[in-house]
Amino acid sequence: MLLYLLRHGETAWNAEKRIQGIADQPLNKVGLAQAKALIPPLAGRPITAVYSSPLVRALETARILADGLGGLPLHEECGLAELNQGDLEGMPIADIKEKYNGFWDLWRERPAEALTPGGESLPDLQKRAWAAVESIHKRHPGEMVVAVSHNLAITTLLCRILHIDLNDMRGIRQHNASINLIEFDEVRGWGVVMMNTLSHLGPALASDEKPYL
Repeated sequence: MLLYLLRHGETAWNAEKRIQGIADQPLNKVGLAQAKALIPPLAGRPITAVYSSPLVRALETARILADGLGGLPLHEECGLAELNQGDLEGMPIADIKEKYNGFWDLWRERPAEALTPGGESLPDLQKRAWAAVESIHKRHPGEMVVAVSHNLAITTLLCRILHIDLNDMRGIRQHNASINLIEFDEVRGWGVVMMNTLSHLGPALASDEKPYL
């Protein structure tokens, strides 16, 4: 199986550098253009289905892609949703440093041990996101499929495949509308084919966003 993991296009909160977890923010003008830019590199490939996080920014990206690839079936997969950021949703990072200093320090030093205030932990996110990938694999053995998800969700999946401790996740970057490709082989199991590919965006659409890490 080949599974494309795509991060959604840009939202206003991405551009404003606000914390964005499960809060539903639509794509902005740049994000819509980024979603359309995902079509050409995937066009002509034998993709059988598109899956998406149920969050609006991911669903909009997935719908644009599914329609652009000839009307592929689109399925929502709850496990692909982003980390629940709890009390931090919508906050600028500068405010978090001031109001939640203890959490912020732990998040920077040992993120796998940090529980987002009122939200979710990275290990919990990784567990449900991996369950979603396994479920998709079970439904589409030997096929090529697309899944649209989020920064931290995709990062935790790549960490698992590459055997990277979640405390070291900052070695992986995920920009808006980036393309990742993972592969399941019956002998070797899961492997990473490519990560955070941005060449399809070009200078005008490549985001300079600094992910919440």
